[in-house]
Amino acid sequence: MSKVEILFEIVLLVIAIVASGLAITTGIKVFRLRNKRISWRAGTLAGYPLFASIFLLVSFILLGVMCQFSGTWNIISASIYVLISCAWFTASYFSSKHYITDYGIVKNINEPAQTVAWHQIYDFFEHRRDDNCCFVFIYHENKNQQLSDMVRLQLDIPERKLEDFKNLISHKLGRRLKCFNHKSFDLSELEDI
Repeated sequence: MSKVEILFEIVLLVIAIVASGLAITTGIKVFRLRNKRISWRAGTLAGYPLFASIFLLVSFILLGVMCQFSGTWNIISASIYVLISCAWFTASYFSSKHYITDYGIVKNINEPAQTVAWHQIYDFFEHRRDDNCCFVFIYHENKNQQLSDMVRLQLDIPERKLEDFKNLISHKLGRRLKCFNHKSFDLSELEDI
């Protein structure tokens, strides 16, 4: 084995360790999330993350080919690719899930800017689509609550979670906002927000 191949294996191993750390950190964040009421998968491949799923499948195929036709070092390299793909899939799966808690909406567990507390929400409306329902929340990003700081959060709610989601919205926002009396809007009207 040449020095370049050894260096390549070391770089692959470092990437695997970093990816595993990201997966573990994401899992810990999900575990530490308190008072989860509703959650659902939101990836583009039947609820799973598209690219991470494809890479996971390709890495398992690569491992199978290497076990069949190759030597020990190639099997080790393919195993490292499987480790990287499993870590990437785990981190992507948990970060693409939407979590609704007693404290607010967590659209991406790894992105604090995509977490909205109930008290930040100024208004919302429901928009029906073919296979699901879309809720658009208008909220204040900063504490000074100026109109220029309004931000839009769009959530696609699966049909099986819709009734529970509406009940939770009524419970959390019903005191401040009139729930479910809005007409359906065209989302293109809000593209500037």
